Amino acid sequence: INQIGLLNQLLVWVGLPPQQFLIGQPWNTWFLIVVMIWIQTGFAMTVLSAAIKAIPDDIVEAARLDGLHGFGMFRYITVPSIRPALVVVLTTIAMGTLKAFDIVRTMTGGQFGTQVVANEFYTQAFRQGNQGLAAALAVVLFILVIPIIAYNVRQMRKSEEIR
Repeated sequence: INQIGLLNQLLVWVGLPPQQFLIGQPWNTWFLIVVMIWIQTGFAMTVLSAAIKAIPDDIVEAARLDGLHGFGMFRYITVPSIRPALVVVLTTIAMGTLKAFDIVRTMTGGQFGTQVVANEFYTQAFRQGNQGLAAALAVVLFILVIPIIAYNVRQMRKSEEIR
């Protein structure tokens, strides 16, 4: 096996042979999950960091005077204050995960037990010419997204009622 990639170089440096990480199940799925997390982390941290910095100082100071510190401050002040941003981040990541196509298509092509609904939709529609099954898979993907959207709409309505 040719040595390509940072992880394989680290293995070579410690005297181990290079590996084909994306072939072996179930580890290949875990490596794809790591890539997905890496891609989503920047967006999530930017939004959540901005939301945390927007928490008014007087609320934080009042909580400290009331004796809140550490986990209590996080649970009772930070999380409720950033809840709208948290809902946006979780919704965006959940929807991105459900339609994960590019990572699977690029890294494994859906082979080696890494097939996902969006990739199967593509394969059926454009490789197999089976538009009926592809359309059914698109509907399944849509049905999986509906609860996330419904929850998001409900949260937006609640936040508008509070204002």
